[in-house]
Amino acid sequence: MNVSVAEFKTGIDRYLDLAGEKEIVLTKDGKRFARITPEAEDLRTVIQSLRGILPANATLEEAHEERIAKHERHL
Repeated sequence: MNVSVAEFKTGIDRYLDLAGEKEIVLTKDGKRFARITPEAEDLRTVIQSLRGILPANATLEEAHEERIAKHERHL
C-alpha cells in the first residue's frame, strides 16, 4: 500500500494499525521514501535473504552472525 507522507501524518493511527497486517510504503513527491513492514514479514525477509548462505542446521546465533557479516561486506 502506497501512502504519501502527508496522508500518513494525518492518519497515523490508522496506518500503524494496518502496518501490523501489511507493508506500507511512504512516498514523498511521488517517490518511494520509506516502508513500514509487519514484524512477521520482516523476519520472513531476513530468513529468505540467508537461504543458500547458511546450512539448514545453523543456529539462530550463527544466522545472526552471518547476517551481520553479510551487511558489513556491503559497506
